[in-house]
Amino acid sequence: MMRLQDLDYHYPNNPLPVLCNINLDIVPGKALGLLGPNGAGKTTLMLLMSGLLPTQSGQILWQNQSLVDLPKSERQKIAMVPQDLAFYPQLTVWENLRFFASLYPDVATHHLHSLLNRLDLSGKIHARAHRLSGGQKRRLNLAIGLVNSPKLIFLDEVTVGVDPQSRTLIFDLINDLTSRGTTLIYTSHYLQEIELLCQDIAILNQGNLAFHGSVHDVLQDTNRASCVIQTEPRLNTAQIATLPTATLRADGSLVFGPEIPLAEILRAIHDCGATIRFIRKGHNTLESFYLDFLRQTTA
Repeated sequence: MMRLQDLDYHYPNNPLPVLCNINLDIVPGKALGLLGPNGAGKTTLMLLMSGLLPTQSGQILWQNQSLVDLPKSERQKIAMVPQDLAFYPQLTVWENLRFFASLYPDVATHHLHSLLNRLDLSGKIHARAHRLSGGQKRRLNLAIGLVNSPKLIFLDEVTVGVDPQSRTLIFDLINDLTSRGTTLIYTSHYLQEIELLCQDIAILNQGNLAFHGSVHDVLQDTNRASCVIQTEPRLNTAQIATLPTATLRADGSLVFGPEIPLAEILRAIHDCGATIRFIRKGHNTLESFYLDFLRQTTA
C-alpha cells in the first residue's frame, strides 16, 4: 500500500538528520505501532507519510505512485488524527462533523451519525465542542478523522488523558476498522495499547529504523531477549563481578544480554554457590521487549 524508500529528512540549521535512510513497507489492512524515544523522528515520519510535510530525499509511494504526484481523490484516502485537538471549539459536535465532511465529496449523513453512535456522542450532537469532557473531545477528534472513510489513517496519541469508557470506545472502533481492511499507523507511549491493537511494530531510534517486525514474533523470540535471573541467596558485589557481564536491578535480579549462552550463566552462578530462584528468557510484554531492545541498541 505505502512504501518508503531511502527517506532522509533535515530541519534547517540542524546538522544532524531527523530521519536517515528509512526503508519501510506498510502492510495493507494491518495496524502498525510506531515506537521510539522522544526525538526519534516519529512525528516527522508521520507528517511525511501523511503528505503534510514535503519529502527532501528519497520517496514515498502510495499504490506504486509517488505521494507528491497523487491526485486529490487519492490523497483524500489518507487521514491523520493528531495528538492536538483539531476542531472548532465554538461549533457544535454536529457542525464540526458537517464542516469537515464538506471538504470531501459525497459523505453520507448516515455515515456521520454512525460515527457518533459508535463513539457514544449522539447525545452531545448539539453541544458546543469546548463544553465536552476530555474523553469526549478525543472521541470527536477521532470521528473527524474518519469522516472520509480513509484507507490509511495515522493515529497520534489518540488516548492521551482519556477516561476508561472513552478508551474502550476508541479501541473497539480501531479494531473494527482493521477488521474491515483499514490500514493504521498508531503511536502511543502506552505500550500496552500497541500490544493490544497492532499486529506489527517499527522502532525509530536516533532517526534510524532500528527494528520492524510482528508483535507476535518479538514476544516469542528468545534469541534477542535478555535473561533475567534471581538467585538464592542474592549475590554480593564481589560475586557479581565474577559473572559474565550482568546488570543488577533494584529487586536484586540479574540481567544478562542475549549474546551470553545460558549454560555459561548457570555455570557461573553455580560456582558462586547460589541456586536459581527465578529465571526468564523471553519477553512477556511488548514493553519488556522495547526497553530491552533500546538497552541493547544504545549500550
